[in-house]
Amino acid sequence: MNTNHKTSFGQRAILSIGLVVLVLGGVLSARWLYFRLTHVSTEAAYVKADMAEVAPEVAGRVAEVLVQEGQHVEQGAILVRLERDNLTAGKEQAEAAVRQLADRVRRQEALLSRTRRTVEASQAAAQAAVEAARAQVAKARAHLEYMEAQEARLGALLRDAAVPKSRYDEVHAGAEAARADLRAAQEALHLAEAKLKEAQAGQWAVAEAEAGLAEARSGLDQAKAALAQAQWAEGRAEVRAPISGVVARIFLRPGDFAAPGRPVLAMYDPATRYVEARFEETKVRHLQVGQEAQVTVDAVPGMKLSGVIRRITPAAAQEFALIPRDVTAGEFTKVTQRVPVELTIRDLQTHPQVVPGLSVVVSVRKQR
Repeated sequence: MNTNHKTSFGQRAILSIGLVVLVLGGVLSARWLYFRLTHVSTEAAYVKADMAEVAPEVAGRVAEVLVQEGQHVEQGAILVRLERDNLTAGKEQAEAAVRQLADRVRRQEALLSRTRRTVEASQAAAQAAVEAARAQVAKARAHLEYMEAQEARLGALLRDAAVPKSRYDEVHAGAEAARADLRAAQEALHLAEAKLKEAQAGQWAVAEAEAGLAEARSGLDQAKAALAQAQWAEGRAEVRAPISGVVARIFLRPGDFAAPGRPVLAMYDPATRYVEARFEETKVRHLQVGQEAQVTVDAVPGMKLSGVIRRITPAAAQEFALIPRDVTAGEFTKVTQRVPVELTIRDLQTHPQVVPGLSVVVSVRKQR
């Protein structure tokens, strides 16, 4: 009798437990089915943020890394120092070149000034000599005209025996002397004019000195530009943070060689964290900007975040793949495409553990 009673009690207990499990399973299944019917979800979602890959602007060997991964830094903080020896040597060479070319410019300026004074003085002297020679020619010509007039008058008187021949000979000799003086004055004028042309031709020396000065000044300008570049490069031996944020990854260590454009570290701004969820193209019609969303983080069990859709990308992710599908050969398998959707996370500052790269699940109530 007791045995039968115990058996009946056990059966009722098992039946009760089964009913509870069945009811609980039914409730959970109903809730799951209701959720599936009223929401769209995706597990292809990740936490992202605005990233900044920090690279040096000059080449050099890494001397010191002043931060660690996960460290928060302010904008302008020094992150990495490069060795400055080569940069400083380049600046000193540029400074020496500037000094050398500045001295050359000063010498060329002095040469140009001296050449101009010399040429101007020689031209002025030659011009004065020409003017004096012309005056002498005019004087000799006037004297000759007077003597020739006297010679003609006395020649007529001599033919009439009105004057002695000695008087005519005296005037005739004076006329010959006047003709010789005129020829000499004309030759002196020709010589003075030749010297003036020679002095004027000396202007090429001024032009040459001017060209030399222009070349020296051009070289000095180039040297100053090189010095400015060297000074700029020396100042870039310290790599600073372009934004305030968290150091996510360090790529180089002391002793490594850093090249311009090659990142030495990556950082992100925690305030810009967001979720990128890739929904199937058949579900996008249920979404719109401004909708509330529920976000669960795989790395933090039990954490549920609230989000808002801020952007629905107007193209499927496949269109931006590095290696897009090639169907030119006619081979085709239809694959449901996914559309990236960006979501803003509410109360982001209270969840520092939600870092870029974490996987999340996003659920959004279907838009009616």
